[in-house]
Amino acid sequence: MAFLVYKKENGILIATGETFSLAGYNLIYRLWEKRGKPTEEGWHVSANDLIKIHTKNKESYKTRRLLIDFHPNAKWRIGIIELLDIYVYTYRGAKRDDAGWSPMMLRFRDVMYEEFENEITKKDKEIKINKIQDPDYQEDFVEFLYLNGTDKGWNWGINGMTNAAFIQGPARDYFRQYF
Repeated sequence: MAFLVYKKENGILIATGETFSLAGYNLIYRLWEKRGKPTEEGWHVSANDLIKIHTKNKESYKTRRLLIDFHPNAKWRIGIIELLDIYVYTYRGAKRDDAGWSPMMLRFRDVMYEEFENEITKKDKEIKINKIQDPDYQEDFVEFLYLNGTDKGWNWGINGMTNAAFIQGPARDYFRQYF
C-alpha cells in the first residue's frame, strides 16, 4: 500500500508528493503518547488528528487528506481510499508504559476506483491520480488490523502473513459501539 498526502483545493484532491506512515514509531504511536499512553482501554484518532501531527499543526482535515493506494503496483486498476478514523484498543505490555498490542478498526471511504482492459503504465497512473475529484459522499467501510506492541516497535504483524486480529473481551466491547 502507498500512504499518500493530498491537499484539498476547490473540491479537487491534489497529490503533494508527501507520504505518511501509521505503524512503527510514527503517527499512531505519536498520538498514543500524546494521549498519555492509554492501555487496557479504547481510544480514537481522526484524520484531522493524524494530519495535524503529521504536519506539526500546519494543516488540518480542511486542507489535507490521507489517501491510500491499496494496490500501487497494479497495472489493470487504480484503487484509492481515504482514511477517516482509527479506533484502537491497546493492551498493556510487560511494563507499565509499554503497549502489548493494539487491535484497530480503520474507517475509510472510496475516493477513486477504476479498472482498465489494457495495462496502465506507471506514468499514466501518476497522471490520473495527481488530481482527483473529491467525492462529496461515499459510504464508509472498515478494516480490522493490529499493531504489535513496544517490544516489536509498534509495527504491523509479520510481513507476508495475514494481519488479522481476533477481537475478544474488553476490546470487543469497545469496538461494538461503532456498529
